[in-house]
Amino acid sequence: MDTVNKTEYHVRDLATRSVTLFPSRAQVVRDLKDVTLKPGTNEIAILGLTPTVDESTIKVEGTGSAVISNIAIELLPNRDIFQDVYPESDDEEMDVDSDDSEEDDVADSPELEALRTRLFDLRDEERRAKEIVESAASRLKILDAFGNSLDRKKNLNITEGVDTYRDERDKVFQDHMTGIIRGRENAKHLAAALKEEARLVKLKYKEAARLAREKMKSHKVKEKKKQQDQRRRAERQKEKQRVLKERQRFWPKLCYSVRVTLEAQAFSPLSSRRTSVSSDTAQPLVATADADKGASPLCDLSLTYVTSSASWAPSYDLQLSTTTNNAVLCYDASITNQTSETWTNCKVTLSTSQTTFAGLENEIPALKTWKIKLAPKNSVVKENNVTSSNEERQHRAEWLNMQQPPQAHVPQSALFGIDNSAATPEAARAEAMRQRMRLQAHAQFPQSMIQQSHPFQSMESHRAMQVEAMQAAPRAGGGGLFGQPPQSSSATFGNASGGLFGLPSQPPSAPAQNTMAFGKPSGISAFGSSKPVEAEEEETYTPDQEALDFQESVMEETGFTTTYDLPGAKTLPPRPTASKQRVARLTFSNVAFSHTVVAKYKPAAYLKAKVRNGSRLTLLKGAAGLTLDGTFMGRTKLPRCSAGDLFSLSLGIDPAIAVNYPKVDVRRATTGFFSKENSSVYSRSVTIANSRASAGKPVSVVVLDQVPVSEDERLKVDILAPKGLLLDGSGVADGRPARGEKEDGQWGKATAILKKGGQVEWSVTLNAGKAVKLGLEYVVAMPSGDSAVEC
Repeated sequence: MDTVNKTEYHVRDLATRSVTLFPSRAQVVRDLKDVTLKPGTNEIAILGLTPTVDESTIKVEGTGSAVISNIAIELLPNRDIFQDVYPESDDEEMDVDSDDSEEDDVADSPELEALRTRLFDLRDEERRAKEIVESAASRLKILDAFGNSLDRKKNLNITEGVDTYRDERDKVFQDHMTGIIRGRENAKHLAAALKEEARLVKLKYKEAARLAREKMKSHKVKEKKKQQDQRRRAERQKEKQRVLKERQRFWPKLCYSVRVTLEAQAFSPLSSRRTSVSSDTAQPLVATADADKGASPLCDLSLTYVTSSASWAPSYDLQLSTTTNNAVLCYDASITNQTSETWTNCKVTLSTSQTTFAGLENEIPALKTWKIKLAPKNSVVKENNVTSSNEERQHRAEWLNMQQPPQAHVPQSALFGIDNSAATPEAARAEAMRQRMRLQAHAQFPQSMIQQSHPFQSMESHRAMQVEAMQAAPRAGGGGLFGQPPQSSSATFGNASGGLFGLPSQPPSAPAQNTMAFGKPSGISAFGSSKPVEAEEEETYTPDQEALDFQESVMEETGFTTTYDLPGAKTLPPRPTASKQRVARLTFSNVAFSHTVVAKYKPAAYLKAKVRNGSRLTLLKGAAGLTLDGTFMGRTKLPRCSAGDLFSLSLGIDPAIAVNYPKVDVRRATTGFFSKENSSVYSRSVTIANSRASAGKPVSVVVLDQVPVSEDERLKVDILAPKGLLLDGSGVADGRPARGEKEDGQWGKATAILKKGGQVEWSVTLNAGKAVKLGLEYVVAMPSGDSAVEC
């Protein structure tokens, strides 16, 4: 048996060429360059594809000297270890206690040290002086004892003895006086030194107290800094935990793997290929006669797939100006990537193609004969029921079901997250049995019930069954697509582009056609280089004053699809929130502002703006932030608007337009004495005041009111004012100054018309600072004794 050379690549290591985002899906193209093959059979395994991939859209293409013999797709448990992919950082700062140890007392100053040295000398001198005095006293005692002993000595010359006593006593006295004088002088110096020492010690204590205060202050500063560092570390830890949870949220429990089997051939001289039969072998990268026969063949692979959980939605910021009647619309794209993959440095294209085009089962309905008959006389059906047929009701139910957004049959927790639970083998076998029973029960559902759902719901249901099966028990490795023979999986992908790479023996099957529903990105071929698209300057774009601006996208319209190529290379990591990218900045002129007053219900003037989309872009339905004259009004919904069409936005109540609507005035009409009719005249009026400054522009106001409509020929309603008002007739001039000719003489103009249903409409042009009063008067006549009520 030939040896199969196996090579594995993880999807995170593959370069991302392009990402095309749709309103509910994303198409990803990844490249695997310079794959070294060995002569014979090679198996290239690409692991780690997000579990949200639609497996029927996975397509492998490429160039090189090889033939694809088989492509197998498997949904396998994620064998990567989360801690290995996202290791915890060990560079966390250690909480080192930097508090200084308790310092000793304040050191003595040089003056104090010198003074204390002198004190030692003075105390020594004091002891010497005392010693002299005490020595003199002791010698005096000895001398006195010698004098007392003279009378007991014989043959003693008294004169010599007395002279000796006197001389010695005089010496003792001199020594005694010297000691006393020295002691007195030393005591004086010692007292001064002690006083100076006390002064210096007091200064030392003051300095020690000052240093203690500074130390306490420094300790407080250090403690505050320590607390700040602790808070920073806590915030960093919270951020690390947030990032960790976010990564765990998008950590796949299951991953798709694509295994491509290639038959590689070594390079051969150019002359040896003259008689070769046409095959599905790609042209060698260097087709020369001098090619090295021993060189390993190379090939480039391209992996294309469509995934859910990644999309884009329009987001707008609309700035309106009532002074210039202009509007500035910032068209942004909210991009969402909630898959397990990060698309790095890739070309991002936004497409407006809807996924509903992918429903190949949505065939054009054919009208069937609508047959009716008379019900039997004894039937319970007593009324005619021919308003709709059974076929009509069935198709309408299917259509309403298709309009609902697709529901994810696979819960997010089943595809993503860290699974720390370890089930026992017995529990795994029991769960596998339950999953098998559920799969068998699901297989018994009629196929027609599945086709009535959203086009992508069947794919989600199929993935749900795969997830259940994978969670029940790991599938043994095989060559086919989820247990199918290898031929079926290979046929799913069809023939490779260019006729050089793939299997031409079978035509593309129906599931492979789903990839075409998303459209090919404008200017990008199925495989290879893309043609540059020149950006055309929009006619409605006018650059604002010098300010920071955004890079805008390049728009191209192809059939039913509009694509926007975002400038530069983008990186789209998985995130729970959407990121914004600028698509375009548009300026619309001649914005029409108008007011509508329905004073009968609410005495207020509602402001409305009509904007014409003068750009080449089609504005999709989406949320918009609304700013009016520099004031943020709130969030609103922007309707879908094609190029050249109008769209209207309600801007709420305008407080500058005051509305007054008094109660109705009722009076009896003048009739004959013997008249058999009761007639009443009803008078209503509405006063509109434009409180803006007199230098402002006139405002357009549409005022709506109504008169009752009679459903009985004996009950008559006639309009008295405005005079000459006829149903669907020409307009009648109306209105008068509300505060007299002096203040409101030049108030403007108003035209009244009568519409169906008794609706009276005034089109008013009201000048700034003026007020107008509009009157409505009608008479209601009925036979005497009758009364009018609402139907």
